[in-house]
Amino acid sequence: MKSTKAILKRGISLILAICCLLSVGLLSSCTSSKKTVITINDVPVSNDIFIYFLDSATVNLGIGADYSALESQTVALIYRYYKTNSLAAKEGISLSTAEKANVADKVDATWSVYGDYYKKIGVKRETLTKVFTADAYRDALMLKIYGKGGSREISEGQLYANFQTNYVVFQAITGYLTQTDEFGNTTPLSQNDAETLVLKFQNILKTVSSGEQTMEEAAAYLVSTGLPGAVQTVVLHKDDASYPDGFFEQIQSLEKRTATLVSTNEYIFLVIPGEITAQSQYFQDTKDEILLTFAESGIDTIIDSSIPVTGSVDSETGKGYLDIIRYEKGE
Repeated sequence: MKSTKAILKRGISLILAICCLLSVGLLSSCTSSKKTVITINDVPVSNDIFIYFLDSATVNLGIGADYSALESQTVALIYRYYKTNSLAAKEGISLSTAEKANVADKVDATWSVYGDYYKKIGVKRETLTKVFTADAYRDALMLKIYGKGGSREISEGQLYANFQTNYVVFQAITGYLTQTDEFGNTTPLSQNDAETLVLKFQNILKTVSSGEQTMEEAAAYLVSTGLPGAVQTVVLHKDDASYPDGFFEQIQSLEKRTATLVSTNEYIFLVIPGEITAQSQYFQDTKDEILLTFAESGIDTIIDSSIPVTGSVDSETGKGYLDIIRYEKGE
């Protein structure tokens, strides 16, 4: 628990910050009197954008970092935000309905967790929409510049080689060697129940391998015996943590199109690894994701060098916003 002295200190800091902001009109009800913290190429940037990126800088550098270092990173982030929007407009990029929906989903998810905090420091939902829309423009720029016909096109062969190295495709039926009690505690199955489950998976391995059953029929059989049963077709990246450690490597080493059992301490899987060609829909559906990983290291350099910018910052006003951020973070 914080001491009375620490709470009083925080309260005084907040009052001083508010007084500072009132003195420059930032908390005035008259919009025209609000003082702009940062201007780029003679264009005022809304203060909520400055606050959002200042808050990001406190995450990157630490809440206790010197204001000068925090301001420097904040300005760099805002420059990139500004240049991303400008370059997207220059390239004629517009977001599809699906891309706009993804932005909206990201805003909803972020606001549901951090909305109360953001409101206290002066960041609105609309601020998140602006920032996440710029993120979507960044992805769209990568796809245009590095995609087919782009100025830095990455070949289909490079993308497919990456897919073969970093992805596996498989069908799986999952059995659970643990159980969850009414209090949410996870414990291993009894030895008898575990042996019964393993025996059932060994039996369906035989029927699937011989062609007597399809994977769907094997899953239905498990359901008929009172066990969970469903067939999943999975495209798995090696860094995906959805499956146990070592699972990717096991699947990658298996013979393609051959049913196999893979066991861990908590699961048993009936798996059929797929063999994917460059014409496969699984690869085609994953190409954009792979391309973005290729482009990630170079896109910011392209954006940063896209247009010249000059800016000016009112540091005193910026410090006032930092005081509020620090207060709301308990510093």
